[in-house]
Amino acid sequence: MVISILGMSGGDKVYYDCDNLGKKSGNYYNATHFLIENYNDKFYFLGTKEAIAFQKGLLDFSSTDVEFIEIEHNSLDDIFESVFSLISSIKDNETALLDITHGFRHQPISAIFSAVLHKFLNMSNLNIIFAKQGATNREYEYIYLNSYVEMTQLTLLLTGFIRTLNFVNSVEVENLNTLAFEKFSNALLSNDFKALTSSYKNLSATVKQAKNDEKFDHLKELFEKIEDILSVFEDFEKKELYEQYMVLAELMFGKNYYLLALTYLFEAIRIYCSYSFYKKGLIGKYAWENFDMYRLNSDVINYINQKEYGESYNETYYDKTFPELYSKNNEIFEVVAQVYRDLRKLRNSLTHINPKESQPNIKSDLRKLLKEAKELIKNNILKDINA
Repeated sequence: MVISILGMSGGDKVYYDCDNLGKKSGNYYNATHFLIENYNDKFYFLGTKEAIAFQKGLLDFSSTDVEFIEIEHNSLDDIFESVFSLISSIKDNETALLDITHGFRHQPISAIFSAVLHKFLNMSNLNIIFAKQGATNREYEYIYLNSYVEMTQLTLLLTGFIRTLNFVNSVEVENLNTLAFEKFSNALLSNDFKALTSSYKNLSATVKQAKNDEKFDHLKELFEKIEDILSVFEDFEKKELYEQYMVLAELMFGKNYYLLALTYLFEAIRIYCSYSFYKKGLIGKYAWENFDMYRLNSDVINYINQKEYGESYNETYYDKTFPELYSKNNEIFEVVAQVYRDLRKLRNSLTHINPKESQPNIKSDLRKLLKEAKELIKNNILKDINA
C-alpha cells in the first residue's frame, strides 16, 4: 500500500535523489510520478478535486492500481481521518508507505500526525518518506521520516511519564533503554518496593546517559524534569518504611493520584506509630520481626485511638502490660489519633464509591492532612512517650 497526498506541482522534470529508499534516482515530474514509476502496489492518492484533475492530466495512471480520495481544499480532518483509516486497514503481514511530500497548507502535518497516533495504537509496518529540497529548486532528496516519528512518540511518552509516572513501552529507540522506564513505572504503581530501588537506579542511569547524548539534545529539558522526579528516591532504601510511604504520598499527591496518596499517608501514620512503640521497647523484637504487620499496626493505632471508641473499647495487650502508658501520654496520642481519624474518614470516603456524593475539596483537604502528618513524623511526636 502506498499513500500519498497530491499537490499542484508538475511540469518540467526535476531530479530526485532516491538512494535512501533503494530506488532509482532520476528526473521525474513530481513525487507522484516517482511513486508510480518505482512501486508496484495499490496506490491511494488524497487530494482536492483540482489536484486530482491536474495530476490525471499530467501523469498516466492507466496501468496503475489506484484509488483517488477527494478531500476538501482546507480540510485537515479529511486528511487525518483518511490517512488514519488507510493505515488502520494494513494487515499484519503487509507494509505501507506514506509520502507526505506534496499537499496544501498543513495537510502533510495532519497526515504525519495521524501516522504518529496510529503508531501508538498499532505498531504497523509503516514507512514515512519525504522529498526535501536540495541545493536548488530543481533537486530533491528522498528521506525516511520514521526516526522523527519515533522521536515524536518518545516525546509524548516522556511527557506522559512526567505527568502521570506511567510509561507504556510502545517504541524502540536506539541508544535509549525505554524498558527501564516501563520497569520503574510498573514497580512504582504496583507497590513493588523490592523492585523499586533497583529499577530506580537503572532508570536514573538511563536518563543520565540520554541527557548527555547529542541525539537527544532536544529532549534534554524533559530528561532533567525526570531526574528531578527521581531525586526523591535517592537513598530510598535507607529510609524507614513509614518514611518511604511519606515520600510516595507526596509524590502521588503531586500527580493528583489522591486515593494512592491517601493510602500511603494512612499507612505511613500506622507504621510510624508501631515503629515508635518498637523503639520504646513496647513491642518485642520477635513480635516486630515475625508478627503480621497489618495486625500489629492495627493493634497499635487502635490503642492510640481508644478515645474514639469510648465504652466499646476492648482492653488490649498494651493496657495489660503497660497500664499507665495511655494515661501518661493520652494528650500526645490524641493529636496523632485526630490526624489518623481525619485520614481514615477521607480515605474511606474515596475508597467506597458513592455516585451521589462529590469531593469538591479533596485536594485542599488532602494537602492539609499531608502537611499535618508530615509535621507529626518530622517532629517525631511519639519520641518522648513513656510507660
